[in-house]
Parts: sequence; structure tokens; C-alpha cells
Amino acid sequence: MARRLALSLSLPRWALLLAIIWLAGLPVLAVFVGSMQAGTGGGFTTSHLQKVFLTTSYLPALVSTLELGLYVGLGSTFVGTVIAWLMSRLRPPGGFVLEIGIMAPIFISPFIGAVGWLTLGQSQTGMLNVALRALGLPGFDIISYWGAVFIMALFFVPYAYSLVRHSLDRLNPELEEAAAICGAGPIRTALGVVLPLLWPSLLSAVIIIFVLAAEMFSIPGLLLVPYGYEVLSYIIYDRTTHWPIDYGEASAVGLILLLVTAFGMLLYALSIRVQERFVTVGPRSPRVGSAGGFDLKRTLALGAILFFILLSCILPIGAIALRALLPYFSGSFAFSDLTWSNINTTFSDRLAITSLRNSLIVTVVSTVLLLTLAFLVALGRVRYRDRISTLTWIIASIPVAVPGVLVGVGLIWLYIGTPVYATISIIVLVMLARFLPMLVRLFETGLLQLGKELEEAAFVCGASNLTVTREIRLPLLAGTIRSAATIGGTQVFNELTASALLFTSASSVLPVVIFNYMFDGDYSRATALALVQVAIVGGALALTGIAVLIIRLWRNHRRRPA
Repeated sequence: MARRLALSLSLPRWALLLAIIWLAGLPVLAVFVGSMQAGTGGGFTTSHLQKVFLTTSYLPALVSTLELGLYVGLGSTFVGTVIAWLMSRLRPPGGFVLEIGIMAPIFISPFIGAVGWLTLGQSQTGMLNVALRALGLPGFDIISYWGAVFIMALFFVPYAYSLVRHSLDRLNPELEEAAAICGAGPIRTALGVVLPLLWPSLLSAVIIIFVLAAEMFSIPGLLLVPYGYEVLSYIIYDRTTHWPIDYGEASAVGLILLLVTAFGMLLYALSIRVQERFVTVGPRSPRVGSAGGFDLKRTLALGAILFFILLSCILPIGAIALRALLPYFSGSFAFSDLTWSNINTTFSDRLAITSLRNSLIVTVVSTVLLLTLAFLVALGRVRYRDRISTLTWIIASIPVAVPGVLVGVGLIWLYIGTPVYATISIIVLVMLARFLPMLVRLFETGLLQLGKELEEAAFVCGASNLTVTREIRLPLLAGTIRSAATIGGTQVFNELTASALLFTSASSVLPVVIFNYMFDGDYSRATALALVQVAIVGGALALTGIAVLIIRLWRNHRRRPA
């Protein structure tokens, strides 16, 4: 009886393990195998590995990738740290609204931000450059190396901000107060006390943003590659989408990028461990100033944060909306020139309609599957802690260190020549592999905050595991599920890096079509579709917020005494 019960409990875990191996493990293994293939139907060869690792053919691309990732990581971390310090220590008015504005670039996506800044910053016809020249000020050219660094760093700032802000709020305020008593000003205190305690968090931010920048090919492909720069991620994209196609060489180049990102994630894990030694939380919560009041310091802090929101959200989205409503832009326009013709023309295009439909289907299906799988993996990790659950969690975490383009290459090797290839099913599979680790971490955090007492009491009363999950775990995890659905759904809808390698005309998704329009110079259709993408994401987030507000008001109404 006991053996049969144990078998009935272990079979679902074995099934989950096999599913995770299929989704997250096999694509990575396929890349290694594919790097030693002469072609999709060829035999064994080491020529690709020899070319990549034993010659200097890809050394310039490797150096460019490392430099670009480092500059973006340092720039984002610097700006994110400054904003985090202003928000944590000076507490400017409107903190909740400012938090939303600071984190908004995560939901916009760097590529859509690049579309906006290309519309703003082209040397001759950029909207912002036209306005600056009209004011007698010098313009700039965003299509440059430092323009690419600026755009990528700007839209990765929220990652640095969230990491550093969390650490800032945990610091013991008595150290800063002691420095102030000794006559140190805010700047000297920040440089002499706060920064030395924050360096593990700063290092973590630089590393994680470096990895994100190293795997991105869209912005370098638009701004750098046409002007002679090479990065590893774009080479992989080029070898798998442009003639002559060479999946074997793409896989071999991907191994270089995999080593870079894996080394970065190893350093990130080490920095997290070191960070535990720098915890200085005292017995009381930090005594930071209360929000409110418009003194000089808070006014300057507010201005600096609003300037960042202007650069990262308002200007690029405004430029996309304006360009989408203009038939063309040659340096000036009148409000009478605004028209819906670009959007009407775009939606008369079958490719645009297909990509929008596919994006919505992929987002809904992928989000539901991600939530289910992430919950089950996290539940095994937190509650059961057996070997099967631990192994499942380890394999599910592999894609954290695997660039998105490499996941795409692995799926090409696995499914090319099968009915799955060239359908939206393969797009769903790449979404599951890419974003499963992120959602697993969210559910782990939520489950760790739940005590076992209610579950144990339910088991004592004879409830099954399914009943405990339905009646206790899921209701208590409602906030976590909402956050995971919002973050996961947004990331899936905006994903470009891996899906750009796998699409066909029948399985294209919105970000891929926008990227191809931009690459072909069709700014009218690109900005029209980009505006649609931003509107859908913004509308979904707004509806989510309204739904949460209604639920809270309804719960508060029910709790009131009759």
C-alpha cells in the first residue's frame, strides 16, 4: 500500500522532469551536437569548432560583444544606482507614480525604445534633432556606437534600479547617521559609506545587464552592424536567417556566447553569495525621510527622475505615435498632416494581421503553460525537496545562462523537418524555454513565504494534494500569480531575440515583423505596428491594475461590519 502510494506521488514528478528536460535541456544539448554537424542532413565534423575556437575569425566580434556589454552594464548600473539613492534617501514627492515610471521600460522592451529613438535621433530627419536645430542647439546622431550604448543602457536601467534599491533599503541607517554626525555631507556619505556596502549589488547589476546586452542582436543589428561593427549574437542570427544558411557554424559561434554568458552568471552567483556578508540591517527599520515637501534637494531629485522617465518612456513612445500618424516626415509637419493612413495600410497587410493574431495566441498559451510549469517546479523545490524535484529545478534553471538566440538555434536543430517547425508551436516552445526560470523564481519566493501549517492541517483532515493546491496554495498565491502572469505575459509578447530565428510568414509574431520593417527602412509600417504593440501592452497593464483595484474594493466592502 505504501509502495503504491509512493509510486502514485512520484509518477507526476517524473512526468514533470521529462517535460522540463524536453523544454529546457534538449535545446541546449542540440546546440552542442549541431556544432559538430556538417549540415541538417550531414555527418560529423569538427570544422566549425576549429574555425571558431582555433582561429581569430570571430575574435573581433567577441571583443566587440564584451565591450558593448561592459559599457551598457556600467552605464545602466550608474544611472540605476543614482535613481535608487534619490528614491531611497531623498524620497521625492509622488513616489508610487515615480516607481511605475522608473520600471516602465521593462514592459516597453528595448527594441521598441530603439524604434522610438531612431525616429527621434537620426542626424537629418530625427524629430528631436529638428527641434534642437530650430532652437539653435546642436543635434546628434543616434545611429552610432555610443547611440546604441545609450539606448540599450537606458532600457536596462530598471534592472539595476531594482537590485540596488532593494539593497539600499536594507542598509542600517545608523551608519549613515554616524557619518552625518561626524560632519559628512550626503555626497561624501554616499561615496564613503553607502557605495562600499553596495558593491556586491552593483557588481550583480553590472553582470546581469552585461549578459542581457551580450545576447541582444536587434539594436546592434540596426545601429552597428550596417556600419562595420560585429557582435556574436547578430552573427548567429545572420547565419540562421540569411543565405548561405549554416546552422552548424551558428551553433559553434553560439558556444562562444554561451561561455561568455555562463561565466557572467557564475560571477553573478558568486556576487550574490558575497552580498550576504554585507548585510547591515539593524534591529530597527531604516529611518529614511518621509515623502512630501518641495525643498531644493527633493525638487532636484524629482527633476532628475522625471528626466529619466522623459528619455526612456515619454519621448520614444511620443515619437512612435507621431511618426505612425504621419505619412512621411521630412523635418516639419502640421497637425492637419496627421492621418490614420499608415495604420489603415498596415492592417490591410495580411502579414501584419497574421503576426498580431499569432502574438496574442502565443502570449496567452505560453503564459498559461509557464504559470503551470513554474508553479509545479517551484512547489517541488520548496515543499518536497526530493532528488527528482531538485533535478527538475536544476534543469529548469539552465536557460538562465543560455542566450535567447542559442535557444532558437537549438530548437531549429530539434524540429527542422518536423511538423512542428514553421508553426507557432515552435514559438511557444521557445517562450517556455526562455522564461520558465524567471517565473520559477517568482513562485519560489511566494511559496517560501507561506507557512506549512494550513497545508498540514488539510492533509490531516484527509484532503488530497490537488485539493490543498486548489483551496489553499493558489488562493494564497494570488498576488504571486498576478505578478508572474503580468511579467511573463509582457516578456512573451515583446520577445524578439529567439523568435526571429524561427519565424515564417505563417508563424511570424509582431516584434519580428517590426524588426524586419525597420531593417528594410519602412518606418511608416514599423512605427504603426510598434504603436499597436505598445498600446496592447499598456492596455493589458491598465486592465490588470483596474481589476486589482476592483477586487480590493470589493474585499474591503465585504469586510465591513453590517
